[in-house]
Amino acid sequence: MTANIAFDTPLTLTKKNDISFGTVAAGVADTYTISTAGNVTAAGSGQWLSGSKAAGNITIVGSTSQTLNISVGNYSASGGVTPSNATCSYAGSAAKPCAISAATAPGNQGKTLLIGIDARVDGTQAVGSTATPSFTVTIVYG
Repeated sequence: MTANIAFDTPLTLTKKNDISFGTVAAGVADTYTISTAGNVTAAGSGQWLSGSKAAGNITIVGSTSQTLNISVGNYSASGGVTPSNATCSYAGSAAKPCAISAATAPGNQGKTLLIGIDARVDGTQAVGSTATPSFTVTIVYG
């Protein structure tokens, strides 16, 4: 008697870049949104001023058959900036909330996950200061 067992490919995540809003107006309370395409907008009187803008970008490599579940949580404020409402675009799909079930298997060539988010700014930030709010992205086989 021979027993056969096969093992699938583990997930490999490679972060290409973190989210960057660039420089926005100091001392203005507002909510800024960065889209999965890297565009920054303000909900009110806030203003994007300069610097590099970038959505989060992760390359996912793994199974050719197992689907993925993608979620976001553990939002953590920093310097009066609170992140919320993460959006995801996986494998070229339209942006939607980062609660994705049964996403297409990434395969050995990999697929890209782009991440956008809202950042609520309380207006207490001084010129030249930097905030580093964070959150957790979880990606597991479905």
